[in-house]
Amino acid sequence: MSLGGGRPQASDARQNLRLRRVGARRLGARVASELLYRSGLATAIGRRHAGLGAIFLFHRVATDNSILPALNSDMFVTAGFLEAWLAHLRQRGVDVVALDEAVRRVQDLPHARPERRFVAIAFDDGYADVVRHALPVLEKFAAPFTVYVTTSLVDRSSGLWWLGLERLVQSHDVVEVAPMGPAGRRFDTSSLARKADALRQVCRWVWADVERRAPLLRGVFERHGVSAAAATAAVGLSPEHLRALARHPLATIGGHTTSHPCLPSLSEARARSEIMDNKAYLEDACDGAVEHFAYPYGAGGNGQAALVSAAGFKTAVTNQQGCLFPAHRDQLLLLPRYPCTGARMWLGYLHAQRCGVWRFVKSGAA
Repeated sequence: MSLGGGRPQASDARQNLRLRRVGARRLGARVASELLYRSGLATAIGRRHAGLGAIFLFHRVATDNSILPALNSDMFVTAGFLEAWLAHLRQRGVDVVALDEAVRRVQDLPHARPERRFVAIAFDDGYADVVRHALPVLEKFAAPFTVYVTTSLVDRSSGLWWLGLERLVQSHDVVEVAPMGPAGRRFDTSSLARKADALRQVCRWVWADVERRAPLLRGVFERHGVSAAAATAAVGLSPEHLRALARHPLATIGGHTTSHPCLPSLSEARARSEIMDNKAYLEDACDGAVEHFAYPYGAGGNGQAALVSAAGFKTAVTNQQGCLFPAHRDQLLLLPRYPCTGARMWLGYLHAQRCGVWRFVKSGAA
């Protein structure tokens, strides 16, 4: 049905209330993180709960004056924040290591003495701003990193739905999403805060059932004159970028499937194809072995791990949050990591994650 005369998304009062609640939750998390950081409590907790180190996940990196981290806080951090965080790690005596070195340290224990705690840095999907904005900062600190690359971001073979959504809310003051419920949803996207709120709501709706709902957005994009393929082409690594990264002494290239599906939702045959075709593409493009993998949406289980292992990958990372411990030497295809997003661009928050504070709280030790 046409949404032109349909019900509005919500009253202004309801939308404003939701925005205030989001702001209050983030402020509360920031205050708690800063207290843990500045009081030294996070460091104390870390003596027992930080493990050997941690993998930190980024997606995109924007310039410091960009509005993108405010628009899509689930995807962006700023180059300035990345630099501040690397400086913080150096000051704290934390090693920033390549993924292969992180695996070596996990596998060496308990037979070797523990080394200094470490952080491994990874970027998912394969965005050009890793080269444009992140790489100069990483080079400044001689910080190794991994880029998990989705084929379609490089060869432009398909448009990725979240990039189409981002362009949709950026370019319109009203957005109508007919598939969201019997009457559809109509979003006021006339301000940056409302654009961010609409983007967050639609993304959460898609994430609840990616394989069924993401294709429903094609009609939404067509109705609003937005091309997800063009949005993807505008931000993805070029083949030249990919080859240059593969030669860079700090960089490791990892696999991330051909089209970024939710693997548990696929048939075994299609999931195997997504994994193996991506690996073959990257190894051909990079002229070298690709041995590390990231599950799209972090959705990896034993079934997917078996397929990843059969494809020849040595490690794979999930969306399970946590530090790395000696026990992970037997779980290299289901490794945890911590997300770094614009909604959490606070040194205190990342410090608390690295120290295992969230593991401490969830374990009931508090």
